[in-house]
Amino acid sequence: MNDYVSFLKFYTIYSHDIAFMITEDAWTWKARCVFTIMTLMKKRCPFLSKEFRITVFGAGWWFYVVLTGLGLFVLTVLGNGLPEQSRLRLILALSIIELVVLRIYKFSLKDIRSDYNYFNELPCYLCNQSTILCILAALTGSRHLMAFCIILGTLGAILAYVMPDSYNNDQLFYSKQAVGFYGYHGLLIITCLSFYTLKVYAPDLKDALWNMLLLFLLALIAHLINHTLRKSGLNPIANYVFTYDPDNIVFEKLYALFPVRLLYLLPIVPFSGLISLAILLIM
Repeated sequence: MNDYVSFLKFYTIYSHDIAFMITEDAWTWKARCVFTIMTLMKKRCPFLSKEFRITVFGAGWWFYVVLTGLGLFVLTVLGNGLPEQSRLRLILALSIIELVVLRIYKFSLKDIRSDYNYFNELPCYLCNQSTILCILAALTGSRHLMAFCIILGTLGAILAYVMPDSYNNDQLFYSKQAVGFYGYHGLLIITCLSFYTLKVYAPDLKDALWNMLLLFLLALIAHLINHTLRKSGLNPIANYVFTYDPDNIVFEKLYALFPVRLLYLLPIVPFSGLISLAILLIM
């Protein structure tokens, strides 16, 4: 049994080399059977490979999409029978958990990224802002804040999923970076949409239009922050909301058509509006 357990641990770490290291006398027949079965499973199921990567619309990507959908469904089923104040407290608790997950993810980047810079982790993205505003919305019951979270918070997380930056695209499935990035944004979608699915607030078309205007204003503010950080030397590569440099295939194509910083993102606004309208129609 000890040989069997040791083999399993050994296999998970050195599965790519183990085929060359096993001899007829090295392991018991049980260990050889397990090796054969796990090798076949690894070929049939890429999830078992430590080299398995997440790409947009790939199997790993769909895993997080389905997991997010299931999480929202379970939360909705369990929470809809509660009084409104209890539902708000439930969303508040989820928002706090989401903030903790975000901070753990951000702090872990110090050990993951060689180019880590504190001034590159400011809350200048829609997702980071929505994480904070979800807490305030749950505490105050503000309809404006809830509309922001439902529309722009969900929008930001969806855009992160379908248009990840170059660093988060094609990440190893089991890496801290992938779990943090996709896990956090999935949790953000659940939290933001829970304001609607738990029947706390339902945004309307007017909310969507105001938030689209706010989206452009926030992009302009992010661009000014990028400019200030770059000129001051605090962060020479500041690129919040990608207003300076395109960092995914969609933005690269837009920049090639209209190579003007910040303004090349303008087509994203109507595209974002369509996503927001789709969210409203689905709800």
